[in-house]
Amino acid sequence: MTLPTTYLIIGAGPNGLVAARAFKRYGIDFDLIERNSRAGGIWDIDNPGSPMYESCSMITSRIAGGFVGYPMPSDLAMYPKWHQLRDYIQGFAHEFHLDDHCEFGVAVESAEQVETEEGSSWRVRLSNGETRDYRGIYSAIGTQWLPQIPEIEGLDTFTGRAIHAREYRSPSEFDGKRVLVVGAGNSGVDIVSDAAFRADAAFLSTRRPYYVFPKQIFGNALPDFLDGRGRVESRPWMEGLEPNDFVDVILSTVGDLEVYGLPKPEGPIGETHPIVSNTLLHVLSHGLLKRHPDVTRVEGSTVHFADGSSEQIDVIVFATGYRVRYDFLPDGVVEYQAGGHPKLHLETFFPGVPGLYSGGTMHAAVGTNWTMYDYFANFAAADAHATLTGENAENMRRFREEYDPDMTGGFPFVDTPRNENQCDPQMVLVEIPRAAREEFGIPLPAGFDDAEFYASLPRRSREAAAA
Repeated sequence: MTLPTTYLIIGAGPNGLVAARAFKRYGIDFDLIERNSRAGGIWDIDNPGSPMYESCSMITSRIAGGFVGYPMPSDLAMYPKWHQLRDYIQGFAHEFHLDDHCEFGVAVESAEQVETEEGSSWRVRLSNGETRDYRGIYSAIGTQWLPQIPEIEGLDTFTGRAIHAREYRSPSEFDGKRVLVVGAGNSGVDIVSDAAFRADAAFLSTRRPYYVFPKQIFGNALPDFLDGRGRVESRPWMEGLEPNDFVDVILSTVGDLEVYGLPKPEGPIGETHPIVSNTLLHVLSHGLLKRHPDVTRVEGSTVHFADGSSEQIDVIVFATGYRVRYDFLPDGVVEYQAGGHPKLHLETFFPGVPGLYSGGTMHAAVGTNWTMYDYFANFAAADAHATLTGENAENMRRFREEYDPDMTGGFPFVDTPRNENQCDPQMVLVEIPRAAREEFGIPLPAGFDDAEFYASLPRRSREAAAA
């Protein structure tokens, strides 16, 4: 049996597209399979199961976000809306001729590894009835498709409407309702702000404290200012200060969070994800929203909280995150952590499973994720190239099997399910790429060579924690 030389990339969202560009750069033949009718992933609200909602904007700025070598158009908003991101992603696919490789409206139903004397390959069954053989698979299935809802006593007795954030679409759904949002991630804060402006009453339930940052500072998007890309009209008191020195200034402008009815965080900045929002403090300070601690039980329309308080609720929205599942793979191929995050090596490799790659499941600082996905996709493409040609094969084996840096960079992230996939941006954008180039001979494409810029990313919270 002659082994196939074509690879399969699953998913034409941002991660699948950067993977396609990486494989194309190495001259590797690939098929790009997308179950929906066009590229865009979660950013296309018309894709079934997309978690997009009408008011959603990118948490990353126009300048800090985007693909390597393909900046967002300068006429977009500081924080682009979901439909602008959808169009931008589709423009990226067209610019690099990635959509030429894409088969839309086809899903991967199963994939099974086939072992022969020549080596291993993958037999893939598609939803159109076809069976194909591939040398390897890159999974870009995304992380926001399988909702995670906490187990709450009495939730099955709730007489109102209980949904996950993925099901939310429009603020009009809250008209005339008493709404509770559980969870304070990016979507949770957006959705509860919508409820605060439209509902009869709005409530936010959070288990733990979070730092709160504004989305703009000195006329710049927050990530642009913190990474040094922002433009600021200098004032005498600013002389000698670096962007990181302003973190305390920014937090001082927010002030004591207890004034707003929020608990005060005590740990280092970054131990849990911060809230980056202009609207949250607005609705709290104007009496449009009330915060409660964790939900303990539900009785009919009554929701009880950990502090003994309760509220009459019509709608509960669980902004409680997602699990990642590779449902197309046989049981036992992927090992999962307690919170639902897969155990991957360098975010790219499945330990002990050659030819199987993944990407897009880790989370770092705002503004770095798509660049980070690009690095990991290039690691997978480099390994596939070594498999097909034998070039740099031993270095790739060592990189894949022996190189084991601490992805957290030693930062004390709180032990929560969300933080299972949290990593240190300095590690994934500087240290690991440096090792890839210098120790393992993995060439990275033009546009990734600005190590000085990535080395300047904020590290204050990690250093403060160490101190």
